[in-house]
Amino acid sequence: MHYNPAVPDIVIIDGNNLLHAVRVLGPSRPPGRGGLMRIIERWAVEHQNDVTLVFDGPRPHGAFGEQMRSDRIEVVFSDARTADDCIVERLGALVNADRVLVVSDDTAIQYEVRRRRCRSASTTVFIASLFPPDSTAPSKKTPDRAGDKPSNISENERSEWLQSFDDGVTEQPFDGFDAMDH
Repeated sequence: MHYNPAVPDIVIIDGNNLLHAVRVLGPSRPPGRGGLMRIIERWAVEHQNDVTLVFDGPRPHGAFGEQMRSDRIEVVFSDARTADDCIVERLGALVNADRVLVVSDDTAIQYEVRRRRCRSASTTVFIASLFPPDSTAPSKKTPDRAGDKPSNISENERSEWLQSFDDGVTEQPFDGFDAMDH
């Protein structure tokens, strides 16, 4: 099934999988985990979805750990298990599988989604709903020459895009998990 934003759903997102796809397919200045979480929070409010965002690894500590807390969506860290294990466990605990949408490109997760008769969306489809083409957020463009910056973005678009990610809080430096390819 394809994603239908008009129907309220329980949405479970493979966070590292989506983060990697956003870095490849998304805006020219892709967000980190905290920025992605804030974008998904806004999306969840707009579409009235209950969202669980599942990341691999332990919950960050300190200021970054505080940034990863949300009153609007559930943010889960898998600790010693994998995010895939956490997602499969959540799927097994749900009663209304037809109300569940899982966002992941992971083949094992897609298998479980089909087996449990849930709905699924690829990260590409979900990214399109996070960054719609009519938004002011620039998407990655093919540069005119290798190494050139895209020339088809206005200064106004650039400012609006940068402002949408600037909440005055700086994310904790690289912790190793952001670079994982999932």
